Amino acid sequence: MSTSQIVSELPRKKVRIDIEKPAELLAWQGVHTVCEESRCPNRNECSKAGIATFLIGGRVCTRACKFCHIATGKGLPLAEITPAEKADILSYVENKDLSYVVITAVARDDDEAGLAHHFADLTVELNAKNVEVELLIPDFHARPEILSIVGKARPLVIAQNMETVERLSPKVRPQAGYKRTLQVFDYFKNAYPEIILKSGFMVGLGESREELVQLLTDLKSHGVEIITAGQYLQPSQNQLPVSKIYSQTDFQELENLIEQMDFSGWEVGHYVRSSYMASRTMQQVKNRKLKSIS
Repeated sequence: MSTSQIVSELPRKKVRIDIEKPAELLAWQGVHTVCEESRCPNRNECSKAGIATFLIGGRVCTRACKFCHIATGKGLPLAEITPAEKADILSYVENKDLSYVVITAVARDDDEAGLAHHFADLTVELNAKNVEVELLIPDFHARPEILSIVGKARPLVIAQNMETVERLSPKVRPQAGYKRTLQVFDYFKNAYPEIILKSGFMVGLGESREELVQLLTDLKSHGVEIITAGQYLQPSQNQLPVSKIYSQTDFQELENLIEQMDFSGWEVGHYVRSSYMASRTMQQVKNRKLKSIS
């Protein structure tokens, strides 16, 4: 399916996307966001609302997932970049008086402990400022000694994206794994039950409805409370092609399924990405929990 065909089949976004001026729109001077690095289709909408997902660990990922636009290779040593990243993010959050922050990272398989400590240090600092923190983490090879570094910092939410159904996982993210992500959720579910777990996936890669049902069933049984699901869009010719464009009806059926399975919060739609309007989704979770005890 060609890019022009894909664009013609997608619903128009209410916020115009002007990819020629991302820096002007975001104005995160000195701060990296995954919004720009991954060419997220929501980056203008979120930036105008004062929302972004901060990217730490540098701008080069040690993995090469087949859907992702972020550069791959060997990044700078973490010790050289973490002080500036931390200072820039904390300064921005304070200057903009943000109350909810999402932080993600490139995978740094060369220094997983260093990256985990970077996540943790930022979380502790932000918690002390009464900022709610959502972390979208790499799988850290599901190593308990690494995951515990992140868990001890007590973020409000920990997210780890499944990305796709089990059958397609080896093709879509060959250096990760479906079962490994479930192991990550199992760890946090048992060791830090107070932390809310979140996962996202893409549709349009060739999955079946039955496989999506199984994916959601697996996530639910491993403690995940929040789901995000969006249309896969090929970022460039170097990534996997789109197999199918979901219709509005397809997404409504998927949302109905998620609701029927009693997840606490969700965002579902063509342009939804894992951190899309994350604070709004978190408020949805809080409202549902308040309703359940009233």
